[in-house]
Amino acid sequence: MALVAEDDRLMSDQHTVHCDCGAVEVTMLGQPRVHGYCHCEDCRELLQVPYHSVLAWEGDKVGFSSGEADTVEFKHPEKQMTRVFCKHCGEVLYNTNKMGWKLVSQLLFKKCHGDELPAGFEPTGHFFYARRVIDIGDNLPKK
Repeated sequence: MALVAEDDRLMSDQHTVHCDCGAVEVTMLGQPRVHGYCHCEDCRELLQVPYHSVLAWEGDKVGFSSGEADTVEFKHPEKQMTRVFCKHCGEVLYNTNKMGWKLVSQLLFKKCHGDELPAGFEPTGHFFYARRVIDIGDNLPKK
């Protein structure tokens, strides 16, 4: 799905990430709905990580700028979640959750932007922290 900004305001609030090999670029419009750490079992299973550092947008705010044909979508066989990655280098570009949001890793976002998150994109808390598999010793709220 190609993404087209509806007006100049959205164009100025556009963000991109790309895979390691540069074959695929993804664009996000506007501000993420969520920026934090997810500790749910579903994210851990889908992505094989102890927790997921996420920037989450509504599904229609994220699309391919280039290289969509160079992606593979893995749909979890039981959960309403997918993982989209580059078929050349394997970089996960985003995953989806059962609400239809598209979640871009904060680590990928930082890697594509000089190891920094834009102001306002910093993590605001931990979600599903009671389900964690490792303790995190920061001062963010643990929900």
